[in-house]
This record gives sequence, structure tokens and C-alpha cells, in this order.
Amino acid sequence: MKKEVIQVVSRDNGELTSRKVKAAPYEFTIATRAKWEMVISDEDMEIRAGEFKKVNVKEICLDPDMVALPCTFSHHAVVSLIKVGSKGGAKPVDSERIINSAYVIGQESGRIREGDLLAVLNIFPIMFTREAMTPRTL
Repeated sequence: MKKEVIQVVSRDNGELTSRKVKAAPYEFTIATRAKWEMVISDEDMEIRAGEFKKVNVKEICLDPDMVALPCTFSHHAVVSLIKVGSKGGAKPVDSERIINSAYVIGQESGRIREGDLLAVLNIFPIMFTREAMTPRTL
């Protein structure tokens, strides 16, 4: 597979960071066995219809070689989950990741409360089907 030098841009302790990494695409097999993890708000906030916001959530630990896919059903009456964020920014899938934020869009104007179920993640184990190149910082 073709190797490329890419730029990984993330936040580290709130500060924007950028690093060049040599990486390549790779193939994997996803298991048919999975588990559900609840994405639960860890703060109160107001949101308007169509507004995109970052919400702090109770931590979810993802073991190495696991992928998280949001459930397509809406679990909250006011917001829909777009994606999740983790401590320390982007990391390779073979690293442990701790989800601590959710990016949501307001379906209608309203309020998110601490303890609200925002969404459910489907957590799947994966296995690399070909030798994967470990991304290397340059």
C-alpha cells in the first residue's frame, strides 16, 4: 500500500498541535460481536436548533484494536451525535483511547443536562488482514 507523509492536527491540553507522520492505508476485518457503550453528558448546556457543539461526556475507554461506530437511532430529543473525541487527540487504532467529548448538532433548541444519554456507540473489535504500517512521526 502506498505510504504518504500526512499532517495530523489535534489538540493537546486545549492547544492546537500539528505533526508530520508517515502512514499508509490498511485493511482490517471487523467482528460480528460487539458491545454497546452509552455516551452520557458530563455537563449542562443550552443548544439551538442547527448549532454544532462540543459536550464533555463521561469517559469511555476503548481498548486497542477496537472501533466505535455511532448507533444511527436518535437517543436524545434535542441533539444528535456527529462524532466523539478522545484525550490527547488522534491516535492509531492499535492504541488505547479514552473518549471524553461528543460533538453534537441541535435537532431543536433546548437543553442538555449532566447525566443525559446523548447516544450509543457500537464498539467492534477488529483484526488487521494485512501487515499494517505503524504510523511514524517524522
